[in-house]
Amino acid sequence: MISRVPWAFGIYVVLCAGPTFAQDSFEDYFWSSRVTTGFDYSTGKYGLTEATQIAFLPVTLQTVRGPLTLKISGGGMRVTGPALILDGNATAGTAAVSRSVTGLADTSVSAMYSYRELYDRGIYIDLTARAKFPTASFAKGLGTGEVDGALQIDGAFAWGKVMPFATLGYKVNGSPDSLALRNVKFGSLGLQYALNERMSTGVSYDYRQSALATSSDPQEAMAYISYRFTDVWSLNLYGVGGMSKNSPAAGMGLTFTYRVKPGPAAIR
Repeated sequence: MISRVPWAFGIYVVLCAGPTFAQDSFEDYFWSSRVTTGFDYSTGKYGLTEATQIAFLPVTLQTVRGPLTLKISGGGMRVTGPALILDGNATAGTAAVSRSVTGLADTSVSAMYSYRELYDRGIYIDLTARAKFPTASFAKGLGTGEVDGALQIDGAFAWGKVMPFATLGYKVNGSPDSLALRNVKFGSLGLQYALNERMSTGVSYDYRQSALATSSDPQEAMAYISYRFTDVWSLNLYGVGGMSKNSPAAGMGLTFTYRVKPGPAAIR
């Protein structure tokens, strides 16, 4: 499954984490890790007569050193209804049959390069390469059973407490013999507002081409609020509304992130 946590949430953490991000820090010289988990739920008909409910328990591990971020994401999911999970999201598919199944989601790994030299100007640009590995069951309709790859660029501009952001990407879908999946473009536009040093809220619009040429393109609107409890704990709460037949009618999620600070052992 594709995480719904807004990309700008990572920027929010950077902006609000305090002076350590405005000067040389441990993360410039040593690997600093983060763990994210939570819960995501969505429901929708995806052009069918019966609704499909998807419950997803994500787990993401990432490590950062200087401008480089390495990440691995996976989790478990339960799908109840006829829609299939083909391109990281539900779709009507072909000859869909209602079922209730549980299993692993696909696993993705990514490498992101951030242009940190632009931070002082309030400009944030990231380049990401991502690969998906088929740990989800194709027989259960939880994935394609094929390897995918994607490239994307993310950008944001901080203007006082307001920050517009955008994503543009291209995904190469592996296609099983029984389905003709196409490569797709995807993107998003959003706006974030910092309520104070610890809390931020925002909205975004997400669009992507459908992996099946016969299905409508998924479009979603999302609203979220993010809160940083401490330098190491942060939370993100969001709600999603679908804007096409191939999107969930509604969804919501909650994630927690724990940042592992480099300790004295890191500099020995």
